Amino acid sequence: MVGPGGKVRWVQGRKEWGKCEVCYAEFLKGVQHSNSLNCWKVGIPISSLKVQLDDVLVLLDELGVPWKFSFFPFPLRLMSRGVIVLYFSSREEMESVVSEISPLVERPSTMERKFFDTFVNVDWVQGINYRRACPEYDKFGDWRSWKTS
Repeated sequence: MVGPGGKVRWVQGRKEWGKCEVCYAEFLKGVQHSNSLNCWKVGIPISSLKVQLDDVLVLLDELGVPWKFSFFPFPLRLMSRGVIVLYFSSREEMESVVSEISPLVERPSTMERKFFDTFVNVDWVQGINYRRACPEYDKFGDWRSWKTS
């Protein structure tokens, strides 16, 4: 979705995550909020879906997973059509859902994979990427080496 001025506009799912505002406010003060240690984000490139987007969103609602998605505007669209972002409180919860939905996703193109690797700093499980917290939080070090809370 494209909002005013070509900015990315997100469509939210039924279940709210509700942990971002306080976490981002602390980030702006230069503080790593504890929410970041218990925030696992999954990214599913829309172009990698083997089924219709609506089918995936219905499944995520049935699973009770907080999600949002966007179709990217130009020039981001040159690298990626868009992404579905899922939120989890633990790695175990994330891995459980990823294993359930991974048959619905194929590997993204090399260019799209490089886009997410470079700008979002993710790891991959087949066609699905993941990380802890928001990419801005990398100012506190690589998310892969953060302690667990």
